[in-house]
Amino acid sequence: MADSNPIHDDPSTIPSLSTDDPNDAGNDVKLSSKDQRDALPVWNVNSRGDQIQAELLRKKLDIHVKGFVSAPVLSFASCNLPDKLLHNIEGAGYEMPTPVQMQAIPAASMGKNMLVLADTGSGKSASFLIPIISRCAIHRLTYVSDKKKPLAMVLTPTRELSIQVEEHAKLLGKGLPFKTALVVGGDAMARQIYRIQQGVELIVGTPGRLVDLLTKHEIELDGVMTFVVDEVDCMLQSGFRDQVLQIFTALSQPQVLMYSATMSDSLEKMANSLAKDTVIITVGEPNRPNKAVKQLAIWVESKQKKQKLFDILTSQKHFKPPVVIYVGSRLGADLLANAITVSTGMKAVSIHGEKSMTERREIMQSFMVGEFPVVVATGVLGRGVDLLGVRQVIVFDMPNSIKEYVHQIGRASRMGEEGEAIVFINDENKNVFAELVDVLKSGAAAIPRELINSQYATGFFSGGKGSKKRKHR
Repeated sequence: MADSNPIHDDPSTIPSLSTDDPNDAGNDVKLSSKDQRDALPVWNVNSRGDQIQAELLRKKLDIHVKGFVSAPVLSFASCNLPDKLLHNIEGAGYEMPTPVQMQAIPAASMGKNMLVLADTGSGKSASFLIPIISRCAIHRLTYVSDKKKPLAMVLTPTRELSIQVEEHAKLLGKGLPFKTALVVGGDAMARQIYRIQQGVELIVGTPGRLVDLLTKHEIELDGVMTFVVDEVDCMLQSGFRDQVLQIFTALSQPQVLMYSATMSDSLEKMANSLAKDTVIITVGEPNRPNKAVKQLAIWVESKQKKQKLFDILTSQKHFKPPVVIYVGSRLGADLLANAITVSTGMKAVSIHGEKSMTERREIMQSFMVGEFPVVVATGVLGRGVDLLGVRQVIVFDMPNSIKEYVHQIGRASRMGEEGEAIVFINDENKNVFAELVDVLKSGAAAIPRELINSQYATGFFSGGKGSKKRKHR
């Protein structure tokens, strides 16, 4: 698939970008030099010296690029963004771009299809929201119309992540011609439909609810210029894949941006099947834990895990609230949260997929403001969600996929701040021993003697990569 916003030989002529006016459809629109620059920023790396400088900067920032993209930028002011957006970025606490933002924002602004791989907590969401908001705002100001079709769409695997992304988008888009709609299960569909029909620039949602909406209602999506698939390794390799493809086919060849913290052997191939000529941007090492998170692996038999957890939670030295504890099932989350409260006197609550949207929102809001120090969660909080203030994660039930482990412990750090992850392991986790040893070594973490001595730690007896994932979230 070609880039949705190609650069033409005549730089004063730019496609109409899916104008809402049917009379303009398919026509080229002459823009002023300023509008032309705003609609499609171009970062030129013309000379050999410029190219060498760009490569030196990438090397310093540990950025790796496959395909042609512009040089990284060192400030948001260099991204040719609307003044109000720059003001909002500053107000949101961003002083300078993170490495992934330095490279992904100019590349996305060029209209490139991208697969972006970077650590959890590295600022990936802002790296796609900033160019989306800029492009949508400029489009609305350039093509004035009463009928406002959606211009961009972001898919995420969980309601929590969708809520977070939409709230982030509203914060960055405040005061601009930029409205959002949240399309997730648990909220009334009629209200979501009404919101879209009133006119929005960005739809953020989960695949299941969006497919439901498209099947039952007439929603015009031919104006969508940018399509984001967040946590793409999960979205294209699980039950989401068919839903994502169904949504994609309802669009009119948009720019595709795909993001994740982990990479698989087949992900690049599948990403290219979704979007042709995809540029791959990698910051750091895929499938490696965030370097800011200190890992502590503890060998503990299943029957002793609860007591070991209670010991940590009641230790002034080792307990660092607020804490997220990850378990493998919904029932396990409920039972463990209750056991913590009964045994330690500490208020703990559970969060998982069986709780209503309202319940989950209230739990997260209460947790983030410090009303209780412990949340016991399933994988609904394992991917993408920014848990501000959380600097300790305890993996009570080691997941069956090392990638899920990397995502879970990544919740202990945001934007490079140091955090700690404690993981309980025993022979029940032997299928991930070999990969876990590798991940612990990469973080310079101590490896339990029992794990080192296990025949399964060599990889010869392990279940191999791509092990089964738990179904209950």
